Amino acid sequence: MKRQIPNMLSILRLLMIPLFVVLYFKYPEGNAVYITAAVYFLAWATDVLDGWLARRNNWITEAGKIIDPLADKLMQITVAVCFTVDNRVFLCLLIPLLVKELGMALGALVIIKQTKAVMPSRWYGKAATVLQFGCAMTRIIVRGNETLDTVLAVTMLAAMLFALAMYYFKDFRGKYNIDLFGKK
Repeated sequence: MKRQIPNMLSILRLLMIPLFVVLYFKYPEGNAVYITAAVYFLAWATDVLDGWLARRNNWITEAGKIIDPLADKLMQITVAVCFTVDNRVFLCLLIPLLVKELGMALGALVIIKQTKAVMPSRWYGKAATVLQFGCAMTRIIVRGNETLDTVLAVTMLAAMLFALAMYYFKDFRGKYNIDLFGKK
């Protein structure tokens, strides 16, 4: 049963997604935004905790390899959609995020098919996630500031593109010798 704790945390994170959406739009200002921020923080904390528990205790499961990244990606996309509904400047984040996630999923499938290995997360992916988390928390708490929204959207986009480029050149092309664009 203990082995399933990380998976239960990932499922909890999936359940927090609709709660986040409701709170985000129901409480756009005042002290109530902190409830929304707390739900987002709790989702992020469960991500950190489930990964730590799984690695520390060797509780890594095949289901967890699917549920954990699914919960992470759905939360990221949901947050980007919520931000875009509020301010279209976040389209510069949402559209590349959707393309990136599709590309990463396809790339992971190629790696799994060719090598039977699941590509692990790397420091640059984790760093981008932490930066994006900080930007998202700021946006959840401080809404309605056009300049701040632009800075946050561009910062989140830059972090995402940096991590994507690193994964492509260090992992897809470097470690796995896979060129997704067909060049040799």
